[in-house]
Amino acid sequence: MSVSVEGLDSILKNLEAKLGERRTTRVVNKALRSAGEKSQKIVEDATATYIRTGETNETVIASNIKKNPYKSIEIGWGAGSRWRLVHLSEFGYTRYGRYVRPRGMGQLRGAVDEIESTIVPEMQKELKELGQ
Repeated sequence: MSVSVEGLDSILKNLEAKLGERRTTRVVNKALRSAGEKSQKIVEDATATYIRTGETNETVIASNIKKNPYKSIEIGWGAGSRWRLVHLSEFGYTRYGRYVRPRGMGQLRGAVDEIESTIVPEMQKELKELGQ
């Protein structure tokens, strides 16, 4: 699951000029962790629609901050192979020649849309306030 944020370069440059590099890193990391926790909750709510044993819902995790070419946090499933079952629930599957549409079909796409429309603007707003 991936959500990209564009247009933060000028905000981050303003933050670095105002606060310094180390303080900016702390502020950005705090904003990312907060966004990761909120995103995790949204994904847990989305997977709650097709709970049977509850294991899929309980294993939703947010990763630590990753420093690839850019900082990021990933939301996914912990140990085990729950992602395979989530994939079937999200996209449907064929059984005995018939296409099955599970009741949770499309729920994660809705969660990603919700994250893009709410969490990302909140994070941008928070960083802009600190950068001014």
